[in-house]
Amino acid sequence: MLNHVPRSRMYVAAAVAAVAVLVSVAVTLLVSKPSGSDPEADAPVAAAASSTPTPSERPSDEPDDRNAGKPTSGSRAIGLKAEATTAPGVTARLAEIKSVQAKASLPGEVGGPALAITVKVKNDTGKKLSLALGVVNAYYGRDRTPAVSVASDGEVPFPESIADGESAKGVYVFQIPEDARPVRVELDLGDGTDVVVFKGRPQR
Repeated sequence: MLNHVPRSRMYVAAAVAAVAVLVSVAVTLLVSKPSGSDPEADAPVAAAASSTPTPSERPSDEPDDRNAGKPTSGSRAIGLKAEATTAPGVTARLAEIKSVQAKASLPGEVGGPALAITVKVKNDTGKKLSLALGVVNAYYGRDRTPAVSVASDGEVPFPESIADGESAKGVYVFQIPEDARPVRVELDLGDGTDVVVFKGRPQR
């Protein structure tokens, strides 16, 4: 015959078993949670990283020299020793840049350090090339200060025209300080040809 167990002991045993189950579950959760994985601690780092602009978002403060040689718009600067094609069959280059001391003799002219710039144009168009509208200007410094022409001291303008297969030169003198850098020479032959801007640091 089975012994009679008091109900009070049964209740106590059940309570002890329930507490043991709860403790086991709590220990399992603590062990399974990885260390250092606090989502609230990671959130500020992610936010700070997202606020940093990518290289493509940062505005570029580098100067763009593709429009060098202004005030003429749409013209791209080339080197002082380069040869340019201003129109099909028409080429131009700076044949010589010579440092001189200009002497002013006309009203408004100012003497002093200057550059005598020889521009050579070649015509291979198959017909006569007019240079009657040809213009040469110069600028210097980062601010592109217009250089003053000293026409009375050694200037030799272009001829009125160039025969096919021939070349012609023009010499233009501009007052430019000795320490002025860079120098830009703007050539416009007119009659629909492209404006060319030569840019660089001439040896003086």
